[in-house]
Amino acid sequence: MSSDWTVVSLREPDQLTMIEAMVAAVPDLNLRQAADNSLLELLDDAYELQLAIELPRLIRVPQEVTRLLAGAEISAVPGTAVPAVFAPGSGNPADQPLWWQEIHVRDGAPQASVRAESLSHEIARRCDGVVALPHGGGA
Repeated sequence: MSSDWTVVSLREPDQLTMIEAMVAAVPDLNLRQAADNSLLELLDDAYELQLAIELPRLIRVPQEVTRLLAGAEISAVPGTAVPAVFAPGSGNPADQPLWWQEIHVRDGAPQASVRAESLSHEIARRCDGVVALPHGGGA
């Protein structure tokens, strides 16, 4: 079983942004590509999977985000813009393209939840986004 963190951002988490976020948040993990390069896997020194990061996807209907994340605890990063779908009265959500990115944690991996929490917030900070915490509130 796994836990999932979701980053919803105003800017695309491009390759350089992802590298910078990983260096800042999880410098002790090794990186490999998987699933025909659509997934990044972060491994510990024993090459045990800690985190799996899906490549970001553009959300064409921003209102779908609130439907898909209904009931989720949303964590905003201080000092960053919050997508309009999470900030009522801040503009028309349909006017803001959004990016969706998931970070998966394998249950039982030591410190994986703490690492996922740190990495997801680092991506959100760099891309003007928010983090939807896994059911139960994350780490």
